[in-house]
Amino acid sequence: MAVDLETTGLSPLVDKIIEIAAVKITDAGEVSSYHQLINPLIDIPEFTIQFHGLRNEDLNNSPTIKKPLKDFWEFVGRHPMIAHNSTFDLGYLIKASHDFQIEFPPLDIYDSCRYARAIYKNQPHSPANFKLSTLSQYVGFELQHHVAIEDTYACLKIMAHVAKEIVDHKVAMEKSFVFRLSNFDKNDCFNFSTRLKGLTEMVQSKDLVELDYRGGSVNGRIRPVRPIGLMPLPQGPVLFAECLLTGMNKSFLLKKIKSFQKLEASLLQRNVT
Repeated sequence: MAVDLETTGLSPLVDKIIEIAAVKITDAGEVSSYHQLINPLIDIPEFTIQFHGLRNEDLNNSPTIKKPLKDFWEFVGRHPMIAHNSTFDLGYLIKASHDFQIEFPPLDIYDSCRYARAIYKNQPHSPANFKLSTLSQYVGFELQHHVAIEDTYACLKIMAHVAKEIVDHKVAMEKSFVFRLSNFDKNDCFNFSTRLKGLTEMVQSKDLVELDYRGGSVNGRIRPVRPIGLMPLPQGPVLFAECLLTGMNKSFLLKKIKSFQKLEASLLQRNVT
């Protein structure tokens, strides 16, 4: 079963779901779908509207998240789920379920991006990158991107196409496994200190940030980062960000962030040299 969301931003810990779509295929080959627009009860930022095209006036008559979320989990049943960059999509569903004390099944979650990367990376005829739009074109699926139901079908098409080209499916599935939903059974997966409120604001405003971070490959050195989002993970909430020292996207556990401050772009060169 594949799932895709549209949201008000890139931080599952603070942003809201505005669209849920899922497509389920049974062992007998029967196909069914779930789709619902959601009123987030907050203003949708303009920078996200340019991607999904949904404005507050489009959602005023849609339900708020609680009942659609219950309906969604009932639709899911016991089917394992896949999504493209699934940590983000499932992060929203997990956080909203936690907020409303809605139980979800202990399912395994897989990532079609990881799945394709595990098979195609470093191959002679690999796709240019592993974005959903690029992979859709690669497998011959005409995608209307950032339309949630379209993205779910694209995710399934990618998984099916890749599956035809491999022999050892077990290894590919192991590489695409993300987490099991039952790992999110503690409040510390979601809660973070009020001292990090300012960091939340910097993430929302897309500021560059300096982190004094305990641990990792450059322990003891101030890290300049480009924030992407705040996400729940089984080991605790994280700041997902591009580390400007390495150029890599990394997860920084919030409980290991000793301090932070806004980084002025004019000072960036000093920090990365």
